[in-house]
Amino acid sequence: MSSTSTVPEYVRQRVLIVAKQQGFGNNPNITYEPGSKTGDGYIGLIVRARLIETNPTARPSLSIICKFPPEDRQQREQFNAMALFEREHFIYQRVLPAFEELQQECGLSVGDDLHFGNYPKCYHSYCDTERGEAVLILEDLIDPDRPALTMLNQYDRVDYDHVRVLMVALGKLNACSFALKQQRPELFAEIQRLNDLLSIVLNTEQMAPLTPRHCMLAASAFEPSELPPDHRAEMLNLATDMWRRAGAHIQGKHAEPYAALNHGDCWTNNVMFGYDAEGHSENYDEINSSRSSQLFTIPSPIRYVVWEVIPNGSYPGMN
Repeated sequence: MSSTSTVPEYVRQRVLIVAKQQGFGNNPNITYEPGSKTGDGYIGLIVRARLIETNPTARPSLSIICKFPPEDRQQREQFNAMALFEREHFIYQRVLPAFEELQQECGLSVGDDLHFGNYPKCYHSYCDTERGEAVLILEDLIDPDRPALTMLNQYDRVDYDHVRVLMVALGKLNACSFALKQQRPELFAEIQRLNDLLSIVLNTEQMAPLTPRHCMLAASAFEPSELPPDHRAEMLNLATDMWRRAGAHIQGKHAEPYAALNHGDCWTNNVMFGYDAEGHSENYDEINSSRSSQLFTIPSPIRYVVWEVIPNGSYPGMN
């Protein structure tokens, strides 16, 4: 992607807004390239924009990530793309700034052990569902000019040290959510009205055919002698109505008073880790993936255990 020809005009205009805000001149050199591996962009397209000042004595270059929905209307509708981008726009424009304000009021700043800041900086966010347009312009987490972050192999089990770091970060997210519930009740009420988008996406015409296979795998995970006689049939029967039932089951109202803002898609492909000088994992950030903040919802925090620890964690780590 060597030119701007594959990037919508409205996205290019938003990149120019960011360029001006970051101190670039009126005509910076901007190039675009793929921002994720092939196959990641069925819900959101991801490109990396490199901004280079034409005046070499001015500011250094800047690498940013642009995430936007497919231009094809049918593809957007197939995967409820605009609902997902509207959710992410809300999180970056309303919720995360409120979290930061609350932490500052409590005397917590970036770098403090208790501070929650495990998400990429958002330079710009725009969403117009009527026009089918949306873009998030985010910090490039693999920019060589920033501390290195690494994404684990999605096919490998996650060891205890990585899961522990992740759970600590998610605990801080929950803490901010509970603080918001107490200190910003009007905003928290808006969050409580968020529906679970993951169950909707997984129940679309494109994704639903995968459910019977998953149920078959679950049904065959144990020896028949280890389980009640009707267990296999129950697992297979889930395929007919699993995601509608799941969406109803995890509603926040069932988890009160413990319901808290939940990432909604916290698995290996949406997480990056940083490491200290001795190679120990010490940081957690959302990667700028196609669904990094689009599935935020408000169920019980126990969902993290079901979503991250059980499917991904090693057996010693779970113990």
